[in-house]
Amino acid sequence: MANESIKLGIDLSREKIRFMEAEEWNDRLNITCTVQELLQKPFEFAVVGDEQLVPEISSLIDKAAESFHEHASEARVCIDRRLALKKTFAVDKRLSTEAISKHIEWELEQTLIAPRDEYNVGFEHIVLPTAKNDIVVFAAVRKALVSYIDRIFKTSRLTLKALDIDLFASIRALVRAYEDKLGGVSALVDLSGSGIGYALLVDGQYAISTEKSYATASDQTTADELSAQDLAAKVNSELKGLIEYLEEELGISNLNHIYICGEKAGREIVSELQGLQLTAAVDMVEPFQNVHRQLNIESQMLMDEYAPSFLSCFGMIL
Repeated sequence: MANESIKLGIDLSREKIRFMEAEEWNDRLNITCTVQELLQKPFEFAVVGDEQLVPEISSLIDKAAESFHEHASEARVCIDRRLALKKTFAVDKRLSTEAISKHIEWELEQTLIAPRDEYNVGFEHIVLPTAKNDIVVFAAVRKALVSYIDRIFKTSRLTLKALDIDLFASIRALVRAYEDKLGGVSALVDLSGSGIGYALLVDGQYAISTEKSYATASDQTTADELSAQDLAAKVNSELKGLIEYLEEELGISNLNHIYICGEKAGREIVSELQGLQLTAAVDMVEPFQNVHRQLNIESQMLMDEYAPSFLSCFGMIL
């Protein structure tokens, strides 16, 4: 029987699977294990239907599960945000739920590359008291992808309990760690191995997000080839564009804080980006600063070196 106090958060990213186990007692979390496994093949939509990959990934899951509590059985999983179609738009504060639903369906008709019934779609209407408009964000995930992930876990010793997008899981973890510091506009910048993810929050609530490559149309530079100075300039330029959107749609223009996370995050990029900022403080995300940890040596080494990469794992536990 599953022990409901044992929680597992899993980030099934493009190149790695990250795991986090925690125990919850009296609404307090104690992180007890972290594991990271390298995928032999990038997990992207092109692999859906590759039945040979199912036992390969499930075996990695079972290998990681050997480190978990014997009663750990239910996994809450997030996937790379690039595997979902996302759209954000501003709406009048008086707009009804019915009108919002119709608008979403219209947007889906314009953007989906397959029939509507092949997608699972969810949306959230985010009320922003300090802005002139509210925000609606929706995400569409191919049902074939959901079914494929379900088959992977059915082949493993873990049960798939929930599925989410890493972006929203990371935001939950950021809010948990910095709830009293997210007034005004905050940016979460995720420097992953496959690209840069940007999200802007207004008073701790999602406002807009986008994903960009490290390369440009004329330059195929990878993350490892970019200098900290060039990467900071790229991030700063993209954030300016997102702030312009907030100013136009929500009447909000000042960026107060930038939080950096992801496996390519480093102190040097924080320093370089801070030098380009006039109003915002720039910090590396430290999501576990106020969370109790009881880790073995291997897990502690992972946390010491890659803590910002486990942000979405933590978000899936919350």
